[in-house]
Amino acid sequence: MPHATNLNDRQREAVLTTEGPVLVIAGAGSGKTRVLTERIGHLVGDLRVSPYEILAFTFTNKAAREMKDRLERAHPGSTEMLWVGTFHSTGVRILRRHGDAAGVKRDFSIYDTDDSTGLVKAILARNPNDARFVKSPRVLRDRISRMKNDLVTPADAAERAISAGEQRIAALYAEYERDLRKANALDFDDLINKVVELFATDDRVRELYARRFRYVLVDEFQDTNPIQMAMIDGLASVHGNLFVVGDDDQSIYSWRGARVEHILEFEGLYPATKVIRLEQNYRSTKTILDAANGVIAHNLGRKGKTLWTDGEVGDKVRVTAALDEESEALAVIDLVKREVAAGTSLKQIAILYRTNAQSRALEDVFVQASLPYQIIGSVRFYERAEVRDVLAYCKAIVNPDDSINLKRILNVPRRGIGKTTIDQIEALAAERGTSLVDAMRAAASTLGAAAAARVHAFLVLFDELREMAATDVAPHVVDAILKSTEYHKHLEENYPDAEARIENIDELLSKAHGFAEGAETKSLSAFLEEVALVADVDALDLDSGQLTLMTIHNAKGLEFDAVVVTGMEEGLFPHYNSIDDPTAVEEERRLFYVGMTRARRRLYLTFAGMRRRMGMMEGGVPSRFLNEIPERTLEAPVEPLVSPTIYGGAWSPRRDYARSLRDEYAQPEPHEAYSQEAFAPQAPVVSGVHVSSHAPSSTGAVEHAYTIGMRIQHERFGKGIVRKVEGKGEQTRVTVIFDAGGERKFLAHYAPMRPL
Repeated sequence: MPHATNLNDRQREAVLTTEGPVLVIAGAGSGKTRVLTERIGHLVGDLRVSPYEILAFTFTNKAAREMKDRLERAHPGSTEMLWVGTFHSTGVRILRRHGDAAGVKRDFSIYDTDDSTGLVKAILARNPNDARFVKSPRVLRDRISRMKNDLVTPADAAERAISAGEQRIAALYAEYERDLRKANALDFDDLINKVVELFATDDRVRELYARRFRYVLVDEFQDTNPIQMAMIDGLASVHGNLFVVGDDDQSIYSWRGARVEHILEFEGLYPATKVIRLEQNYRSTKTILDAANGVIAHNLGRKGKTLWTDGEVGDKVRVTAALDEESEALAVIDLVKREVAAGTSLKQIAILYRTNAQSRALEDVFVQASLPYQIIGSVRFYERAEVRDVLAYCKAIVNPDDSINLKRILNVPRRGIGKTTIDQIEALAAERGTSLVDAMRAAASTLGAAAAARVHAFLVLFDELREMAATDVAPHVVDAILKSTEYHKHLEENYPDAEARIENIDELLSKAHGFAEGAETKSLSAFLEEVALVADVDALDLDSGQLTLMTIHNAKGLEFDAVVVTGMEEGLFPHYNSIDDPTAVEEERRLFYVGMTRARRRLYLTFAGMRRRMGMMEGGVPSRFLNEIPERTLEAPVEPLVSPTIYGGAWSPRRDYARSLRDEYAQPEPHEAYSQEAFAPQAPVVSGVHVSSHAPSSTGAVEHAYTIGMRIQHERFGKGIVRKVEGKGEQTRVTVIFDAGGERKFLAHYAPMRPL
């Protein structure tokens, strides 16, 4: 069978087992994407199954495109009828066709996270007394999302409420749902939830799809949530040929509703399941796999597997300790230089971290060093204010019932429609039970002459754009919006960074042109659908020649020649929200495992002895996960860095330990230099861990000989450690972190302090 050649035995078994439920436990780098693609190729090419009868779920749109491209090269024309996409994009396709059976108009808008958060803000503004029950609109929006993911309706939430706060949350949830219906909009969760509702209430539609799709394939199965699982179950309810691929050791999305239990309990849900394990790794070296296996073996809630490779042993894992987060960033630059000197391109180096906030110190230093980088998952392109303005025009034009986006553009650019006028229009809409745009058309008699004229002018423009959008392609409509509103001029007159904002707008127009060139349906509505479903990682450009910075969550599914995982400290990784919950710690360990297994050739881990938190420098201790790495895989044997007592009961960082660590930094032992002349000297070793010797800024010899890391005694503030030295001569400024707490800056020539 041609589509089962060049595969290992387990991969071949997964490709050829086409009937009944199949669970493939696919370890990191084990070739699961190839197995999925080859399996579809086997069905289409060898068994002559029509692509019309195959449905495949992928985790991202990018993965869907790559899979279809591979299939198209192998079987030209086979992807035209094949459904491959994310749960959300598949849900959209079903609801566009049969949503009316679930009370969904087929021309619905898709509310992204910002849209739905804006809706929540509007609801809270109408219910000011309820603000005390929620931390923020986004928190309430996330809570509603979790309820939807768990198949909890507003009625269910009200029935389960046992406190006044929970009752009001349920009422706000119900109001949110009513406002969505009024706006003819669905949020992301609805794109799946409404399909599940449709299948549950209309057997005819469920059977239509379940009979059509004889073969259902699911990638990244460990990341499915209850509503996705219900959707899968409905689609596989007739033929039962359900093929799921996942890795319980990479289940890292419980915070957004994913249930690792779906993969752990699959055999119970689907009797006669065939389980196939893919354990041969084609990505990483033996050393990296040995280190990762050693860490993940500490988890109890797993199916169990051991990754192995026929590849090279490779370099040992390097652990680097730094004084603080700035020194850590400088140490990362040294590691990057080391890789580049060894022949690794910047685009094959990734800097990973647990939280987005960690990128700040890294970015500051990278900018100073003129090191080109791209950051994934911070301020996303489609979340930039100017981009959202233009998209709001597009959304309102396509769906005039969308009051959230219509309200955003009424006075952008400024056209004299102020808050008083908008409040009057909203009051009229509420009084008559109509949409905002209908209230605007009826507002002439209630508004003053000047305000009425401005509203009328807006409606004329709005109607012209709507008429154009009904027949023209997306890029032409976007271009017409920009020109008719003079949006570029608006940016130039109101923003000092107008040039960068205009570049973003031009990029949006370029994206619209690119979409129209490759899409079957080139309408503005179709373009908005594409934009709404894009994921963070879809924006990654591996051909940019830049270093990549991202959270480990965003790095899932990617691989790089060299990976640096930063911030390996207790309270940061594992995160402080998780350290008292064994189940949560297991997910944190899975996240670390994901980070480790992104590396092909070399893996670096860094931690800082001090890190700024809430404006104050706090001491910390190395992550427990470092202790779990087998010593044989480390560049130098590592003494236990964390007290074993943390593994039982509550634990909190020991500041005395942090101080002793700083003392060791201040008295480094002799060290050898790197072999490459371009690199800074190798840092000294403390307890087997490499310690970054970098200073946050240049120092040099100064009066009193203050240097970074030096212990000092101040007459008033006591003992401390020098964090930064700036300037020269009598203008030398020394920043000191004191043992008693706090950070202060002094002119060294005059300060009453001395080196210890």
